[in-house]
Amino acid sequence: MEIICQFNGLKPPKFEGGTGPMVYEEWLQRMENLFEIMECPERFKVHLAGYQFEKEDEFWWGTVKPRVGEPVLTWNQLKALMDT
Repeated sequence: MEIICQFNGLKPPKFEGGTGPMVYEEWLQRMENLFEIMECPERFKVHLAGYQFEKEDEFWWGTVKPRVGEPVLTWNQLKALMDT
């Protein structure tokens, strides 16, 4: 898919979780910047961000994603979940 190639071409940051609030804030800011640069439609943001999760955060996403329902989870909802 073209949007995935564009996203990967911008070298998005991975996120492992569990490393402190500043690491999360830096990751979030970089992701927001990438989404803005590529004019990313809202419907793709959660999918693209989820693709960047590794280690601890990848496990967390695997447990959260089925509960919240992937189609209805928005970027703002994902950020709120990650901020807790």
